[in-house]
Amino acid sequence: MNKIRHYFSTNVLAAGFLCCSLSCTDDFDQLNTNPNSASSGTADLFLPHGIQSAVDTYTGGTLGQDIGSLFSQHWARIQYTDIDQYTVSADTYNAAWQTLYIESLADYQRVLKLSMESKNPNYQAVAMIMKAWVFSVLTEIYGDIPYTEALQGLEGTLLPQYTSQKDVYAGLITELKSANSLIAVGTNPISGDILFNGNMLKWKKFANSLSLKILNRMLSKSDAGIDVKGEINRILGDPTQFPILASNADNVQLNYLDATNNNNPINQNRKTRDDHRVSATLVDRLLALNDSRLAVYANRPAEGGQYKGVPNGLAASDANAYGLSKTSTVGDYFVAAKAPGVILSYAELLFIKAEMAYKGIATAGAVSAQYTAAISASHAQFGLTVSPEYLSANGLKTGTDAYYQIMEQKWIALFGQGVEAWTEYRRTGIPNLTVPRLNTNGNILPTRLSYPGSEESLNYENYSNALSNQGGQNDMKLKLWFAK
Repeated sequence: MNKIRHYFSTNVLAAGFLCCSLSCTDDFDQLNTNPNSASSGTADLFLPHGIQSAVDTYTGGTLGQDIGSLFSQHWARIQYTDIDQYTVSADTYNAAWQTLYIESLADYQRVLKLSMESKNPNYQAVAMIMKAWVFSVLTEIYGDIPYTEALQGLEGTLLPQYTSQKDVYAGLITELKSANSLIAVGTNPISGDILFNGNMLKWKKFANSLSLKILNRMLSKSDAGIDVKGEINRILGDPTQFPILASNADNVQLNYLDATNNNNPINQNRKTRDDHRVSATLVDRLLALNDSRLAVYANRPAEGGQYKGVPNGLAASDANAYGLSKTSTVGDYFVAAKAPGVILSYAELLFIKAEMAYKGIATAGAVSAQYTAAISASHAQFGLTVSPEYLSANGLKTGTDAYYQIMEQKWIALFGQGVEAWTEYRRTGIPNLTVPRLNTNGNILPTRLSYPGSEESLNYENYSNALSNQGGQNDMKLKLWFAK
C-alpha cells in the first residue's frame, strides 16, 4: 500500500475549504484552475495526511516529547531545561491547537463531507472516529474547546463558542456509537487508511475502546450528564455489536516507515538533537521493582554501568553536569525510524477495565484478572514475557492500595504515550510525582496548556466565557473538569 502521506500542502488543503466571494467572469473557473492538479479531492487523498498530522503531533514534536513525556516524568531534559521547569512558550501552546484544528480536523471534515456525497458509510465512520479522538486530545490538553460549532467556517460560524469538557465527552460518546453502527465490515472498501489498511473491524474496535476510555474519565463524576455506567455496560455487555481491542495485534498505532517524511518524528528529532534522557523518577521506580521493561525504555549510559535517569527540572548547568555519556538515553525501540506512534494499546484498555472493575462495574470482569492481564500485555507489547516472580511481587492488594497499584502500573505501561500518561496523572494524582524545585508554575505540576493567543485576539468573547465557566485564568494551574 502506498503510504506516502503528504498528498497536499496546507495551502492546497485550505484552498479546498475556501469559496470565491468575488464577482467572477463566465470563464473565471477555467482561468483559475491549475491544469496540473485535480480540481477536487477524494476522501482517500485527505485521510492519510489527516491521520499522520495528528499522530505526529501527539507522539513527537513539543507536545509528545516535552509536554507529555516531561510532565509525566517519563523523560527529562538534559539540555535546554526551561520547559522541564514548566516554562512553556507561546509556540508550544499554539502548535497543538493549530495543527489539530487546521490540519487534522479539517482533513477529517473534508473526508466526512466527501463520504456523504459518495454515500460510503465506512469513510464517514472513519472520519467520525478520528474526529472524536482528536477532539478528546484537545479537550484533555486545553479544557473547554470549540466543538459543536467548530469546523463550520464555510457555514458562516467564524467565532465558535466553546463547549464544556463534560459536554464534549458526551458528544463524542454519541458520535462513536453512531460510527460503530455505520461501519459495514466486508463492504464499501476504503483507501488511504494508513492506520488499519481498510480493516473495518479494527475501526469498530477503536471506536468502542476509545468510548470506554472517555467513559472512564467520566465514571466518578456526578454531573456527567449521561448514564456513564449504562454506556459502559452497553459496550462491555455486547462484544458482538460493540467489539473492543482483544490483543496487542489490535493496538491502535501508526506504523511509521524508514523513509523521509514517513519516519517516526522522534527518530527525525534524534538525527540532530540529543536533549532528552529518561527521567530519574521512572528509572528509579523500575529499578526498585526489578522491572524488565527498563531495558526497553532506556539505554545504559554510553560510558557503561547501571541505568541512570536525570531528575526533572534541573538548572541547565546541573543537568549538564550529569553528562550526556553518563546518563540513560530513551530506549532504541522508541527512537527508531519505524517506531509506532501509539494512540491506544491493548494494555491500556485492560487497565481501564481493571479500574472500572475496581469501581464496581461487573461487566468489566474481575479487577485482579484485568490488572494481571494488563501487566502481561504491556510486557508483550515490547517483546517481553513477564515473569511469575514479577507478578507475584506485584500482586494486587486491597482497598486504596490496589487502586494505587493499578494506576502506577498503568503509568509505567504508558511510556511512549506521554500525553496520555500526563492526563492520567492529572486525573488520579498517581503516582506520587514531585514537582521540580526549580519551576515557574507555582509549585504545581501543569494541569493544562493555555489557550493560544490567537483565541484571545480573534475570538475574545467566547474565549473569556470559557475561562469564566471553568472558574480560572488562562494558565497551567486551572483544573480541568475530569480532575475536579
